Amino acid sequence: MTGRSSAVENINQMHLVRLISMIPGPYYLGWALISTAVLLVSFLILLRFEKSLLYLDLFGIISIIIAMEGLIISWAHDKWDLFQDILLGIVDLPREDIVKLSQKQAAEIFNDPKMIAFALLFILLVHLVGVDYHGLSFGSDISYFAFMSAYYLAVYLEGAGLYILIMTALAVHNIGLLPLRVDALYSDFHSIGMIYSKFTICAAMVYIVWGFFQIVIPLQFSSFQMIAWFSGFAIILFAYFLLPQYSIHKMMISTRKERFEFFSSQLRAAMDGPLEVPTDENVSQLRDMLMVQDKLNKMSEWPFGWRELLYISVIIIIPLIIILLEMALGIAGL
Repeated sequence: MTGRSSAVENINQMHLVRLISMIPGPYYLGWALISTAVLLVSFLILLRFEKSLLYLDLFGIISIIIAMEGLIISWAHDKWDLFQDILLGIVDLPREDIVKLSQKQAAEIFNDPKMIAFALLFILLVHLVGVDYHGLSFGSDISYFAFMSAYYLAVYLEGAGLYILIMTALAVHNIGLLPLRVDALYSDFHSIGMIYSKFTICAAMVYIVWGFFQIVIPLQFSSFQMIAWFSGFAIILFAYFLLPQYSIHKMMISTRKERFEFFSSQLRAAMDGPLEVPTDENVSQLRDMLMVQDKLNKMSEWPFGWRELLYISVIIIIPLIIILLEMALGIAGL
């Protein structure tokens, strides 16, 4: 009981959860208000110190990114209970063990000190690579400070979201090490694929907006650097989606094979009864076993469908196409 309380306490103490819970209403409304406040303050600063709204579009994109990243983090936190319910339906372990394992993984995914450290290291990486050098010409230091504050807040949330992304991938990978229930339905595995693919699609949408931001802002990267940077993130998103679920795929194949062989031997033995003594009870028992066999035959070998894979592929490829077009137009001098 103490371990369970500790795990739940660690999750609820995540600083971003505490921050958004201070705003009355659902978390998506809270992040929308924070984003709107960032944009409004930026508008007033530009109007007061720049006497121009030249860079308001950049502030607008940054505020959208802040809202999207915050929503994804809160959504992932909010969906964890559903993920635990799916585990209870597909994993062949005592309920107490599954709940304990789920809470342990949640405590790691939403670990506050590790998340903060990772996000700060990510800001350092962005600075060392030079992604945060934009070459903007502000007339006031206050305007420049406001822009960089909003920018680093977005980068910090991106680092926090990337930490959750990585830890979630490890949690899904660990599912592949667990035994599967013989009566697990396809819909349970499909639910894992749907939740996981939605998380990946959300991350890919943020990736698109960041790509649009880098195109709109005065170019400081060379064409090659931009392609390398965004291609790297595209590879990370593909790996994030495919590799952990491949572990589940292997688990589903091996478990299905073992259970199918075991059930086939039982079915052959059970068929002798109805053939020798065709009573209603024997026939009904055989019918039930044939239905179980049919479920095993129809059990999917992947926890996601081709539709999810196609969505993610298109969403990730679009920014790369835009960058290539931007590079081509730049070379052509258009």
